[in-house]
Amino acid sequence: MRESTQYRTMDDYFHALLLEEPLPEPELQPLPQPAAEPLLAARPYLEEPSRIERLSDLLAQVGQVQDEMEVIAHQEVEAFNIDVATTIAVTETQAVVESTVVEPEVVPASVVEPEVAVQTTLVESAAAPTAWRNIEPGHEFQALFFEVAGVMFAVPLTELGGIHRLGEVTSLFGQAPWFRGIMTQREKKLSVVDTAQWVMPDEDHSALAPYQYLIMLGDSSWGLSCHHLKGTEKLRSDQIKWRHQEGKRPWLAGMVKDKRCALLHVHELLRLLDRGVNIDGR
Repeated sequence: MRESTQYRTMDDYFHALLLEEPLPEPELQPLPQPAAEPLLAARPYLEEPSRIERLSDLLAQVGQVQDEMEVIAHQEVEAFNIDVATTIAVTETQAVVESTVVEPEVVPASVVEPEVAVQTTLVESAAAPTAWRNIEPGHEFQALFFEVAGVMFAVPLTELGGIHRLGEVTSLFGQAPWFRGIMTQREKKLSVVDTAQWVMPDEDHSALAPYQYLIMLGDSSWGLSCHHLKGTEKLRSDQIKWRHQEGKRPWLAGMVKDKRCALLHVHELLRLLDRGVNIDGR
């Protein structure tokens, strides 16, 4: 009904414009007003419990982060201060060391050369072999007689280091044939010499009876194996046929005339043993 009235009014209006007649005032019908909806009271934003709780959590997190940032910043400042202090200390130390460096004293060549010459002379003198000298036991002296493979030997008591009953001997690999091995006596290691093999290296000694005693030479660890002890006897110097030069037997001091046995030169015998050679120097 309302729509047909509006169409009719608009039709009269356009018809009047064509006839150039005064336009009647169109009668407008009031538009119906929509029913007003009741307004709801707006709830404040912070009054939402979930929003308040979430906001509290965010504020707590922000406060924790701020505390952590402050601690890190404090540590970085301390580290920077330490680095600066260390750098300053090192720089000062280097400056002190550089300032206290002493230039090495230059020794004139004329002072050094005589010292070198003296040292060379001393080394050459030490390396030079000493001249052979025979023993001088005096007009009378005591000597020990012992037997090895039927051969008699004598040694002055002043050159005797002791006598031991021969015990267990531990052989060592790679040693000379005349070196029997090591015997331990009262926690001391004694070097045992196969005397027959050392004195007569070219003969066969496999059939010999076992050695019974060990004759120690001076203060050394060397000992001569022997089969029998023949006791001690006082000898006079005129009973000995003394040697006056080294010859091929530096270990031989002389011969006891009435017993026809060798009197040992212990010092020279030890030199041969220390060199690892036998009676013939081999």
